[in-house]
Amino acid sequence: MDYLYDTHYHLDLQKDRSAAIREIEEKQIYTISVTNLPDLYRKESVEVASKYIRFALGFHPELIHQYKSQISLMWDLLPEVRYIGEVGLDYVDITFKKEQVEFFTELIERCRNDEKKILTIHSRKAVKDVLTIVGKNFKFKPILHWFTGGLSELKAAVENGCYFSVNGSMLKSRRFLDMLPMMPSTRILLETDSPFTYNDGYHSNTLFSIAQGLKTIKPDLDLWQNFNDLLT
Repeated sequence: MDYLYDTHYHLDLQKDRSAAIREIEEKQIYTISVTNLPDLYRKESVEVASKYIRFALGFHPELIHQYKSQISLMWDLLPEVRYIGEVGLDYVDITFKKEQVEFFTELIERCRNDEKKILTIHSRKAVKDVLTIVGKNFKFKPILHWFTGGLSELKAAVENGCYFSVNGSMLKSRRFLDMLPMMPSTRILLETDSPFTYNDGYHSNTLFSIAQGLKTIKPDLDLWQNFNDLLT
């Protein structure tokens, strides 16, 4: 791997944002910085300027009910952005499941025919519904962030053309490791989901560690090429 990159990173939630930006620039880590609300995207994308950081317009599913007043802002900003995330479904608490499904369905339909868009998608306890809503006919590029589905869902995701971003915590899961060989080597990407996951002290160290773990199982993996393919 010639360069480092991270397809799912929470810059705004780092303990020391300035230090995080400094490391990204010094180590040349191409970073997709996800946001959890449209208003946070609007704020972060104006405050931070770095050739290595691209902000993603996000609306975390667990926040949709509480911040539904920002849904219109999401739709206003959507046409101008390439990167979208963190978005998706989360069924840990299904109290507002209907609102999540309605929002995510509309988001996918608004993006369906846009070949420039890249979506990093949250699917905790909701992989089946996420795959059903995304479907097979789309022009955007979907990344299943922290995939936790079963074998049948993995097969469907592969057939539909999804990418899979992998973090350090996933590599500590026996269930995930058993499925990893079935993921196409051309569709595996790096993520840290920092600050929510295992890390190896520094952003760059964590990414190196994940890459090494993946290549132990899939020696043919070209992670940098996969990232380039994602962007083209």
